[in-house]
Amino acid sequence: MADEKKTKDLLTGSCKTVQNLIDQNIPINSVPPFTGLFNTRICRPSVTYNAPPGVDAHLQNGGAYIVFGQVPPGGLTSGYGKSGTPAESIDLVVGRHSSANDGEGPEEGSYIDNNFGTDAARIYVSRLTDIDQAFGLASDPNIKEGRGQIARSAVGIKADGVRIIGREGVKITTGKMRGGKFGGMGEPNSLGGNLSMIAPKIDLVAGNNYRDVQGVALGENTRDCLLELKKRIDEIYSIIISIGRAQDRYNNTIGIACAKVPRLADIPAAATLAKATYAIDIYQSAYQSRLNLNVWEMNYLNTKFGVSSTKSTYIVSPNVRTN
Repeated sequence: MADEKKTKDLLTGSCKTVQNLIDQNIPINSVPPFTGLFNTRICRPSVTYNAPPGVDAHLQNGGAYIVFGQVPPGGLTSGYGKSGTPAESIDLVVGRHSSANDGEGPEEGSYIDNNFGTDAARIYVSRLTDIDQAFGLASDPNIKEGRGQIARSAVGIKADGVRIIGREGVKITTGKMRGGKFGGMGEPNSLGGNLSMIAPKIDLVAGNNYRDVQGVALGENTRDCLLELKKRIDEIYSIIISIGRAQDRYNNTIGIACAKVPRLADIPAAATLAKATYAIDIYQSAYQSRLNLNVWEMNYLNTKFGVSSTKSTYIVSPNVRTN
């Protein structure tokens, strides 16, 4: 017990490590407390979360918090609760201000507010918030205010890495629910207003900017478009081969006719050379290109061959779907 008390005294005040115990020749006969080893408590700087007045109580264990009530996204002057508007929230957060001070975290004795930029990870559920602004997200400049960005209920999830796993599938859906009894206009938004957009957008925005945001192509439609293009290219090959055959017949006719005229004796030889050139440069090349085009179709566009034989190259995903 004396060793444990001595260890605690050493660690609590200055957050020393196991190496500090070893350096000070303190005997270690079991897992030292307050070192974090084997998921024991971690010694950390003493900081105080500046809980807003609308939060009667919150749960805290080390650096993990569950806060519920009028929880603003930042300090007391942020969020809709600053003006008395009902904006109850549930805030699950770990590692408050963990990236502050070059990753050293908050200083001893600090009073800290929510900070969606420096806190390590959180799930924020709010009855009323400007979710894009709260998390510093770029918003679609073509969408008017009040359509999912401003003054709406929202759930925000942020961490260094976010994973959503569904053993039997993951579905991301927008719009009204089906089958609900909400009157003639269907399901309203959280304020009781009409959901005017039939199919609200799903934005996958890499880099947090809208500079190059475009619509996602639909797999089957893209395939059908390319199949139609392939037909048009095929028609061009047919035209090229037909022109070659016509020219070949013409050259052959000229060669035969000129063979009867002594002063045109060189032309039949030229016609024979042209015929050979057409056979190699026109017919053979066109047929090979046409064959390559058919292989391309089988590999990337044809359902029969694309899924069964060369599944990895078929442009339509069998696993991810969208509308």
